[in-house]
Amino acid sequence: MGDRHDYVALEWVKGEIAETLKQARQALEAFVENPQDSTRMRFCLTYVHQVHGTLQMVEFYGAALLAEEMEQLARALLEERVASQTEALEVLMQAILQMPAYLDRIQSARRDLPMVVLPLLNDLRAARGEKLLSETSLFSPDMSARRPALSGEYLAQRQTADLPVLLRKMRQMLQVALVGIIRNQDLPTNLGYMARVFARLEILCKDAPLGPLWQIASGVVEGLASGGVAHGTTIRTLLRQVDKELKRLVEQGADGINQAAPDELTKNLLFYVAKAPAQSARIQALKAEYSLDEALPDSNVVDEERAQLAGPDRGAMRSVVAALCEELVRVKDSLDLFVRSDRMGIADLGALQTPLKQIADTLAVLGFGQPRRIILDQIEVVEALARGQRKADDAVLMDVAGALLYVEATLAGMVGGTSEEQGEGSHLPTTDVAQIHQLVIREARTGLEQAKDAIIEFI
Repeated sequence: MGDRHDYVALEWVKGEIAETLKQARQALEAFVENPQDSTRMRFCLTYVHQVHGTLQMVEFYGAALLAEEMEQLARALLEERVASQTEALEVLMQAILQMPAYLDRIQSARRDLPMVVLPLLNDLRAARGEKLLSETSLFSPDMSARRPALSGEYLAQRQTADLPVLLRKMRQMLQVALVGIIRNQDLPTNLGYMARVFARLEILCKDAPLGPLWQIASGVVEGLASGGVAHGTTIRTLLRQVDKELKRLVEQGADGINQAAPDELTKNLLFYVAKAPAQSARIQALKAEYSLDEALPDSNVVDEERAQLAGPDRGAMRSVVAALCEELVRVKDSLDLFVRSDRMGIADLGALQTPLKQIADTLAVLGFGQPRRIILDQIEVVEALARGQRKADDAVLMDVAGALLYVEATLAGMVGGTSEEQGEGSHLPTTDVAQIHQLVIREARTGLEQAKDAIIEFI
């Protein structure tokens, strides 16, 4: 069965989604800086809602599900229904930054694999205290092809005098086999009985809405017989539900074949067919008919795709880091002005605490723990200087400036860039190298003068 996704439509809306996510990210950053301003979180929620609606429109299930969970967490943050606001903000920011990368993977790999973003989906759900998703919840086989109901003429042909007796005998055989399987007794024989029952029912329900159930059930039995499907509690429960469908058919007669099995039962049976190795022609045919390899890809494929998505979207990250570096440059400029001055306005250093705290908060949301720790240490130093608890000597001020330079360089290194961008030079703001040289030389001269004075005094 061909790919059901419209990648041309995705290409059309990707640009709009990227711009909307950028606005969502900026609104979230503004909320982090001022958590009392709930308007910013409302803006973020609105933007994420727009992304969710767009992805629903183009019918990309995995991406739409990710956007839906992002929207739910944004709403929970707005309504203050999260246990830890800091963790929730961090997870939401990670999702906003990773969404463009996931859409790029969908576009380039030509497949939407919800299983790839399962860890992120569960992080979003855990942040608001929801139950975690499993592989089964994300399993979405192609069940769009529905068989039409048979006409009254066809049903009349199948409603023979011996049909009720035949159906009762088949159910008795199925129940005997089911009891043996539940008790784990003589599995090869009981699975053989079950396979014969399903084969007869396939013939009886050929081309009817109920027919696919027996085909899928036969695939599950083949998987059990070969060891490709694990013999566990869930499988036994599903086989009991299949028996109930046969019971319904016994009660309704030929009319019952026009009623398809419940979608949930069909989907759960297909999940185990999808997990079975494609050893038999039947299982291969079922995987092709219901696009099971796409719905439940091989674990190696999922791991490879997750590796491709490791870390947020580089373009978005570059934009965030650029804003952080600009803020760091402003702080360093203010510090440099203080160093060049008479250093009498110690209280002016207190003004640096606010931008440094904003930088630390943004780093926390991005999950950059080490740079954040360094910034928090400098906030403590600046606070102590502003209160007069520490002397504003050259060594202390140089340590603060050096720490800020280190954080800036670390952030630029984390984002990196394409080889082309690196060849052209980084676009991230940096402190003027000449200014740094002058500052270091001035401090070196001061140190040499002090050493000279000490030597002369000693002599």
